[in-house]
Amino acid sequence: MPFIIRADERARTHLNTGISSEVVLSPKDLPDGRLTVEVLTFEPSAQVILETDDAELAWVQVLNGDINIDGVPTDRFIITMWARGAVLNITANSRAKVLMCRAPHAIDYDPELAQDELRRIDWSTEPVLNSEHDSRQRIYLASTGLWGTEAVKGEMIIYPPGAAGAEHHHEGAEHFQFMISGSGTAVLSGEEVTLHEGDFLYNFENEMHSFYNGSDSDMVFVEFFIPGHSKTVWPPEVNVCGWQPTGIDIKGRTAARELSYHVHGQGDV
Repeated sequence: MPFIIRADERARTHLNTGISSEVVLSPKDLPDGRLTVEVLTFEPSAQVILETDDAELAWVQVLNGDINIDGVPTDRFIITMWARGAVLNITANSRAKVLMCRAPHAIDYDPELAQDELRRIDWSTEPVLNSEHDSRQRIYLASTGLWGTEAVKGEMIIYPPGAAGAEHHHEGAEHFQFMISGSGTAVLSGEEVTLHEGDFLYNFENEMHSFYNGSDSDMVFVEFFIPGHSKTVWPPEVNVCGWQPTGIDIKGRTAARELSYHVHGQGDV
């Protein structure tokens, strides 16, 4: 069954001087321990060194504030991925909140995952994709083309007011949604649940789900699949959802790369 971890129900512990952690998902929450998720809060000038082991892939996404990663300014438009022995040195420039995810067994999903791999992805330069049948939009955050691995795949999804996605399920991967802003409704095997900023929803394989936004502001969430390759399945009466690249990024510029029309789980992205 899917489960939800509410933002206001997470315990906070202190990791280091000026740094606290909210454990969103721990190894004991999943039968195979394929993912851990934390929200780290930094006070200005706080520092931490984050390491990965020989089988692991991890990534950090700034939720608010500004940090330096290995001396490079990093804001909410940057996702940093590091894997298999790579090390990050984070220093906060201001009060900042960061989503940190780890896939401890990533090498099981991609035996070719490079050692000491580190990539910075500026998702603000990625093409915005429009849903073929409704007003939703998507921006890729993690893919083979961006991260060089199929161990993880991820995207940001924007539901404008009134937007709704069709019910579906996934085969071959588990995935989660983390609410970045706004609020909306998840429909989980027919049961409606309201989600708010900071809430976390985890879906196992083959669980039917959909979302709609009945509020008057955008609902925005990120979702990540482990492993990155999966098949999306819709009921027979539902139109398959395709994604149409606009060629424009979130800031209205020409996007840094071109993508073709595709269905989730298909195509080269």
